[in-house]
Amino acid sequence: MDILIVDDNLSITTMLEKYLTIKGYTCTVSNSGRNGLSLIENKKFDAVILDLAMPDFSGIRVIESLSKSGKIKTTKIIVLTASIIDEDQMQQLRDQGVFTILKKPAELDVLLEALNS
Repeated sequence: MDILIVDDNLSITTMLEKYLTIKGYTCTVSNSGRNGLSLIENKKFDAVILDLAMPDFSGIRVIESLSKSGKIKTTKIIVLTASIIDEDQMQQLRDQGVFTILKKPAELDVLLEALNS
C-alpha cells in the first residue's frame, strides 16, 4: 500500500514513515500542504494522511482543492489533526469526501485500521 503523509511537523512525519514502513507500507512524505497537493494531483496513492493545521497552505485548502477538481472522490483522505474540531466541522469534511478524521495523539492501531478499511 502506497501512503502519502502530509504534515508540517517533521517529528510526526518521520515517526509515521518509520512505523508504517516497518508495517510494510511504502511511504512518501511532504512537510508542506502545497507540495502534498501537487503529489496527490500527480500520483495515485492508496491513502493520504493529512494534517489540517499547516502554515501557508492548510490541509483544509488541500481538501477544498481536491473537492473542486473532483480528485477527492478517488483519494482516501485520513485527517490526523491536533486542531480543535467540532462534530459539525467533522461532518463537513466527511461531506467533502474525507474518509475519516483522527485526533492527535491517535492510537497507531486505529490509524492502521483506517488505512486497511
